[in-house]
Amino acid sequence: MFNALFTLFVASEFCYYLLIAQTGIIEVFHSDIQAFFTLPLGGVLGSLLVYRSFGWLNTDQKKIIFFVGLQALCSLFYPSLNLVVLGALGVSLGMSAPLLIKFTKGRYTEIAIALGITYALATALFTYEPILRGNLAIALSLIAFTCSFFIHRLPDLEQEIALERLSIYAVLSMSIWAYLDSNLFETLSRTSDISIWRAETWHIILVFHLVGMGSAYLLRDTLREHHSFIIVLLFALSYMLYAAREAVLLSMIYPFVISYYNFVILKRLSKLGNLRLLGVIMVFTGWIAGGGGLLSALGGYTYVGVIFICVLLCAEIYSFIYQTSQKRINNV
Repeated sequence: MFNALFTLFVASEFCYYLLIAQTGIIEVFHSDIQAFFTLPLGGVLGSLLVYRSFGWLNTDQKKIIFFVGLQALCSLFYPSLNLVVLGALGVSLGMSAPLLIKFTKGRYTEIAIALGITYALATALFTYEPILRGNLAIALSLIAFTCSFFIHRLPDLEQEIALERLSIYAVLSMSIWAYLDSNLFETLSRTSDISIWRAETWHIILVFHLVGMGSAYLLRDTLREHHSFIIVLLFALSYMLYAAREAVLLSMIYPFVISYYNFVILKRLSKLGNLRLLGVIMVFTGWIAGGGGLLSALGGYTYVGVIFICVLLCAEIYSFIYQTSQKRINNV
């Protein structure tokens, strides 16, 4: 059953991450990592400790209310954030992200709509000055905080959705996707001749974000075994279009793959059920991969992304050949 409040909660949290934590704070501090290093440090700490109980914070419901509230409190100081407030904000984001994903189990319609809203809003507001996003940070936090009180009323899908396990390769693949996204996004943000989000192509980006999300949602089970290959192929095409400075085509392919791979990741992670494991995976796919992509972009090491793409392509091709041969052997 579709739940509007839960969708609004997920969308507001994702919008906060994109518009405030990712693009807002980084630009406010002019990509000087030393000025905001406590944010990712707090994020890692929060993700690793999210499974533990802390006195009154002994349920997922109480934890998410508290840490989204902490996020709202930290937002009151935006953009004048010192290292202490940044660290507290990092802990709140690191704690709330795995909890949010755990609550999304089986709610694929809500995930798709929330991500669609997130990318549409983030695209439209990308050119809004980061230093002026204080009211936006507070508004998004208050929306999420209000909605968090109603999460416990969600219908229980525990019996309907089977829990799954992820292989090490699957986790590595998702981490590399996040790295490729962060690396290319941060590179584009710093490239004056092809900064597609600041150009007239922003409306194309918005449309293809939604097309990518719709495709991932509709094909979530049909192409289940081929999602990884599709994603790495689209990333390869995105990097090629960036190298060729094909802004219009890049505005179509890159937003498509961003929406597509994020839906696939959330769908996979929502089936885990283990909060401790979710936290560890979030450290790799979120904080480490995202931070690594930022560092690569700042250093001009875009080619590292190309190397990762080549490795993943070879791995996916080998996996396809191996699975095909095994099916033929079993059919003999």
